Formats: sequence, structure tokens, C-alpha cells
Amino acid sequence: MTRKTGKTIASWGLALLVALLIANGASFLYRSGAGSIQRENAYSTSIRTPNSSIVRGSEGYGINHVDAKGYLNDDKLPLAEHYILLMGSSHAEGLQVMQKDNMTSVLNDLMDPSVRTVYNLGTAGQTLPRIVEGFQAALEEFPNTEAILIEMSQMEFASEDLVRAMDQARFDPASTGETLEASLSAPRRIRNNVLLAMPLVSLLRQQLDSMDFGMQDAFGINRLLAQASKLIAPKNDVGQTQDDVQAAAGDSVQPGYVEALNQALALIRAETDKPIILLYHPSVGILADGTIAIDRDMRYYDGYRSACENNNIVFLDTGDAFLEAYQKDYSIPYGFTNTTFLSGHLNQTGHRIVAEAFYQALTELQEEEKN
Repeated sequence: MTRKTGKTIASWGLALLVALLIANGASFLYRSGAGSIQRENAYSTSIRTPNSSIVRGSEGYGINHVDAKGYLNDDKLPLAEHYILLMGSSHAEGLQVMQKDNMTSVLNDLMDPSVRTVYNLGTAGQTLPRIVEGFQAALEEFPNTEAILIEMSQMEFASEDLVRAMDQARFDPASTGETLEASLSAPRRIRNNVLLAMPLVSLLRQQLDSMDFGMQDAFGINRLLAQASKLIAPKNDVGQTQDDVQAAAGDSVQPGYVEALNQALALIRAETDKPIILLYHPSVGILADGTIAIDRDMRYYDGYRSACENNNIVFLDTGDAFLEAYQKDYSIPYGFTNTTFLSGHLNQTGHRIVAEAFYQALTELQEEEKN
């Protein structure tokens, strides 16, 4: 009986091992990567593990390469001697689409497909205040910058965040991806190797972190209601005036916000004489008749336009381009087949529209210089 029990346990253990190996193998195609490295005295407070690959399949699907500096760039082609920096959030990072389809790659192809003209600094969580904070460090790390592109989808921040951002980080060569990767501690290197070899660990950790054992949202009712509300058109559609939208929103601009914004943009303008382009891509809602409306944050919109104009920064808004794409073939800029319609990150269409907007603005600046 003991021997038979032992064989049964061994067979169960073997079956579990085989199941884990199969699940781990499948995880390579769904979610894999070595994680991030924290740092100080640089453009961002973290980078992806240099010279690795990241696969994400929970929102859209993307397989992306991380270069030696820890940023999402396909380095098969050489980087141009003089290049353009793209600063932005997880939208710019572009883990939700294939690397060839993100805004950096599309813009590169529009400018010169034989060389990398645009270098992607897109980092998850890198809002405008954080971009301002790391702006000087980025210019010090990348001194051959010919222009700076800034992507953002959010206009509202605490005024204190903008003020705090003006105490900028200074670049330290010890914070580069190459140096950090070479100096990783043994435990951290083991952790990264485990994550690379066993993506199932990362996936299980993500599932555990997302679990909620409370009853506040039993059966996912709140989540379903929130998703449904996103499909209702926003009040601030293009047919309303700014005053109408602000009154409907029931909120006003924070005291001192526009002044802090102007000072922050004046600071980065003073740090370079190269062109700076600030691109805002607003969210999108759907009307009852099936058309879409652009959800611009009109409380701050004119403040951004005036602050950019005051500091010789080009301000772009992709809202009208989003409308045109939908009217042409019902293309939408946000959402994927495996997520909620019109929510989340930019999809392939959204990345293309943003890249085209940047390209048009850069072309116009080049024409102005010639004249």
C-alpha cells in the first residue's frame, strides 16, 4: 500500500511538473520579460532590463526589444548621428502593439527607413511633470538631439507636481542602462534570469496582485458599469464652447496651475534651442448615433496652448485626426479586440495618427527654417 501510494504521489507530482512546464512555455507567448531596474540621476526613475525582449498579450499584443540603454527601441538599424528624442508615457513606450507599428517606428519610416532618426524614451508613468523633471538629464545623456517630441494624454496634474518638477534631475553616467546592467547585484541578476526563464512566475504574481477578496465589487458589477460608462459620449464634444464644458464638468482650473505650467515649459525651453513639439492625444467617446466625440480637457486646454505659444513650443492635438479616421473607415485610436472598445492605450491606428501628426509638424518646421 505504501509503495502504491508513493507511486501515485510521484505520478501526480510528474503530472503537475509537466503541466507547469506547458503553462510556462505558453506564457512566453503571452507575458514575458525581465522586469525593470530602478535608478536615480537620470531622465526616468526606472528602465527596462537592457538587451531583453518583452511580450505582452493582455491588452493588444506586442513583442518589443529593449536596447542597451533600457528603452524600447529596435536597434537593428544604426542610430543617426543627429536624432530626435521622443519623450512620453506608456503610450509612447508602446508595449500593446508590435514594435514596427508603434509611433517611433512609423515616424522613423516616414522620415528615413534606412536609419533610426527617432529615439524612443517612452516610459510607463512618465507624465508631463516627470518629463520636465528628467528633461535636462535626457539632454545630457543624449547630447546630439536635434528635436524633442513630447507625448501626453493627460492635462490635469497637481500644481505642486509641476513646481516640484522644476527641481530637475542631473544626469549621472552611473545611471545608464549599460552601467546598471553590468553592476547588477547577484540577487537581482538571479531574479531577472528567473523571470526570463519562467514568465509564469510574473504572470501568477500579476494575477495575485489583481485579486480582490472584498465584496465591494461582487461579481464585477462596478467594473462592468465603469466599462459601460466609457461607451457613453463625453459632455465636452466638439460642438460645445469651453465655458459650456467647464460648467458641465463642475470643476475649475487649480489656482496657480497655468502659471506653474508656463514656468515649467519656460524652463525646458531655456535648456535647448532645438524644436520642442508637445502632442496631446485626447480620449474618445461614442455618441448614441454611433459617431464619436473627442473628450478634450477644456479646463486646461487653452492654458496649454498659450503656455506653448509663450515659450515657442509647438502644440499638437490629434483629436481632429481621430475624428477623420473614424469618418473615413470607422477606425478608432484606442482599444483592442481583447479589451474594451475605445479605452486603454493607443492601438495601431492611434500610433499611426500620432506619428503622422509629429511628421507633419516636423516637416513644417523644416520648411520654415528653409524660408
